[in-house]
Amino acid sequence: MAEGGAAELETQRADTAALMKTPLKKGDTWYLVDSRWFKQWKKYVGFDSWDKYQMGDQNVYPGPVDNSGLLKGGDSQSLKEHLIDELDYILVPTEGWNKLVSWYGLLENQEPIARKLLTLSFYLTTG
Repeated sequence: MAEGGAAELETQRADTAALMKTPLKKGDTWYLVDSRWFKQWKKYVGFDSWDKYQMGDQNVYPGPVDNSGLLKGGDSQSLKEHLIDELDYILVPTEGWNKLVSWYGLLENQEPIARKLLTLSFYLTTG
């Protein structure tokens, strides 16, 4: 889990920023990450210049990736309807997802939410 120093957080920020610039390509698999968790992670690693003062602060430590805000209630792994890209979720390429989970883990009883890009436009389908 990521509780290292500023150099490690800097590496996380740089690696993830580079991966987020990956262009969408037909056939690639991308993962959904709840926007609230991702915003918390951005604060923790000082992703944006205005968040640098909180970098590494345990008060903003995001904990394991938590996508519960994207899921229907109960034990369901089904997505809510009408989710909006960048408002409700962030799309992360496979390598970025793997890094986030290796650094922070995934909330217990949750499965990754993976979607394969079938066309050059991304449509979020449930299931």
